[in-house]
Formats: sequence, C-alpha cells, structure tokens
Amino acid sequence: MNSHKIISFIFGLAFCVICANSAVAAEQPYLEQAISESAEAIEAGKASEAASMIEHADSAFDRARSAVWQNPVDHIRQGMKFLRKAVKVAKGTNSEKRIAKAIDYIETAKSHFEAAR
Repeated sequence: MNSHKIISFIFGLAFCVICANSAVAAEQPYLEQAISESAEAIEAGKASEAASMIEHADSAFDRARSAVWQNPVDHIRQGMKFLRKAVKVAKGTNSEKRIAKAIDYIETAKSHFEAAR
C-alpha cells in the first residue's frame, strides 16, 4: 500500500515539474525567443543547412516583431533589418559564401537583440 502512495507522489511531482517548465517557457519574453532563434539559425548556417537557417531566421524575425510591439527599441528594429538581409542573401542557395554572409548578418542581428535587453 505504501508503494502505491510513493509512486503516486512521484508521478504527481513529475507532473508538477513538467507543468511548471511549460509555464516558464510560455512566459519567456519575445526578445529572448528572438535571441535563441537567432542562435539556432547561426548553428544551422554553420552546418551548411540553408533551409533550416532561413526557417530559424524567419522565426527570430517574428519574435522580434512581437518584441517591438511590447518595447519599441531601435536595436530590435535594426536586428530585424539584418535578419531580413540574411534571409534575402541565403534564400534559394547553397553557396558557402552567401551562407557565410547570411551568418554574419544573423550574428549582427543577434548582437542588436542582446543590446536591447
């Protein structure tokens, strides 16, 4: 009988931890999400995965756009411009030079986002 209570307690505790983690993720500010998406775009670009890099850069742009609505800061706007440049340069190509240029743009955008914190 005690083992059933212990197992129920463990499952209940695990459920609470999972719920708490998802609630924290939902409360993550848009700017922080833009920074993390930018970092993932950079990683994808360094792995020469242009499509994945563009996808993450687009997600970072969407998060930054939401962040700008909450807090209109020039650094966020500048970061958004660099993300658009990165997508424009990298879209439809597998050229290492163009991917490298896009990575530079995304790194610049990420630094603008970090400066807006």
